[in-house]
Amino acid sequence: MSQIICSCTSRQNVALIAMFLSQAIFNVACGSDTPQTMESATQGTPAGTTATAPTTAPAAAGKPASAPGMSTSTSAAGAQATVGKASAGSAATSPAVSMTAGAAGTMAATSMAGSAATATAGAGGMTGAAMTAAAGGGAKAGAGAPGAGSGTCTASKPASATVTGTGPHKVVAELNSGPAISEGTIFRPAELQTEEKYPIFAFGENGCIQNSLEAQNFLGEVASHGYFVIADGHPDGPYMPRGNNGGDTVSQGKPLIAYIDWIIAENDKPCSAYYQSIDTTKIATSGTSCGGLMATGTSGDPRLTTYTLNSSGLFAADNNIYKMIHTPVLYVLGSSSDVAYTNGKRDFDAISALGKPIMLFSSRSLGHGGDFMSRGGGNFGKLNLSWFNWHLKGDMGATGKGFFIGDTCTLCKDSGWEVASANIQ
Repeated sequence: MSQIICSCTSRQNVALIAMFLSQAIFNVACGSDTPQTMESATQGTPAGTTATAPTTAPAAAGKPASAPGMSTSTSAAGAQATVGKASAGSAATSPAVSMTAGAAGTMAATSMAGSAATATAGAGGMTGAAMTAAAGGGAKAGAGAPGAGSGTCTASKPASATVTGTGPHKVVAELNSGPAISEGTIFRPAELQTEEKYPIFAFGENGCIQNSLEAQNFLGEVASHGYFVIADGHPDGPYMPRGNNGGDTVSQGKPLIAYIDWIIAENDKPCSAYYQSIDTTKIATSGTSCGGLMATGTSGDPRLTTYTLNSSGLFAADNNIYKMIHTPVLYVLGSSSDVAYTNGKRDFDAISALGKPIMLFSSRSLGHGGDFMSRGGGNFGKLNLSWFNWHLKGDMGATGKGFFIGDTCTLCKDSGWEVASANIQ
């Protein structure tokens, strides 16, 4: 059974230290009797602030509500928004809902401010446009074939977090109570149903903790550059590790796989706010320390395009894990003081020996976890984002492949970094 180095962090250091005095908690966090290290870390942005979303004014009867990127319910929390009913060939609008009935049937929808919204086909099936509604998400009609994207949709709600990045997109943080996604937090570009389709990125937190703001600076940065990010945990979640889902590495990756399954399904549902907004052919996972084991557990999924690990490495070599890797891999480590350094280097050697494309960047000045807490995720964040730009968006320039290869690779020429690569073209 392969395990991974993990370090659990918290802003409430005293409470966490007391909690982790229990050996049982360590076994859940790291799946090992090997002593672990604990590091305290600070947040770049405190939790508890509420993300805001643009709103739309009620449209005149017969005209769909306009939505500059997003359309949201503006009624008070818990109050019912206007219910629209459309007969065949007619349209009805409300501040929260825009919909058109198909020729073969009717459609009714209810949108509750801050609660789930569902769309159900009327008699004869829905053959025309479909309604989508989500707090903080877009409300837009989209054509759909009979029977396509069947099922109901649970609307996302704004999360209690304000997350930003330096990219061209405003970032929205959301929660969703639907199956498979209820334990995660969505960080996404505000604009939906545009020509740009967003690659999928699922992330496991440092220490496998259940607070999704541990790496918020990095996650916000990635989302702002046009990625649909799902991080494990909630903004107000505990600084406490999740269970190990069976103890083996592949089982550790199941939560991230579930998030990927969910958004792929949502992309095909006309009732979803995310309908046809996602590039489901481009998927990445990543994680820090224990979260890196979660990412490693996804490496055999055939849908995966690439994955990265940060301050992470298996406790022991595992050829079964190495052999199931089928994508390019990036390891980002701290210096030799990083508790994951030795194991990460060993993994690099084993994976490269199998002919897998892999790169390793190790900072000679940073410790475990690197500088993810810095603005934009620091150099650790730049390495990850540039890797995604290269492999998920085909960026061959200095913000993609050029960040790793050739004269534009500044870290390659920086004596403060150790750089290694194998089987890279």
